Amino acid sequence: MVSKKDTLDRLNMEKDYEDQLVKNLNYYFLSVLDDLPNMEAEERQKIRQHLTTIMYDSARHSALFNQLVHMVFTSENDKF
Repeated sequence: MVSKKDTLDRLNMEKDYEDQLVKNLNYYFLSVLDDLPNMEAEERQKIRQHLTTIMYDSARHSALFNQLVHMVFTSENDKF
């Protein structure tokens, strides 16, 4: 078991990771996908679909971590 502080630190770290993943996928990959040379439109579309799925899953994970943070923060327990 770990303390409430350690649990919150870990959950916040995981949430931050998911948030950064969403930003990176959107800013660095999806935004430049159409500019990549020598790629067929069908290939671009497949990549866009997969990256978008990952991006939405990560956003959902971030929201779930946020809920867990809230649950731990409001809990009277100090060990998790």
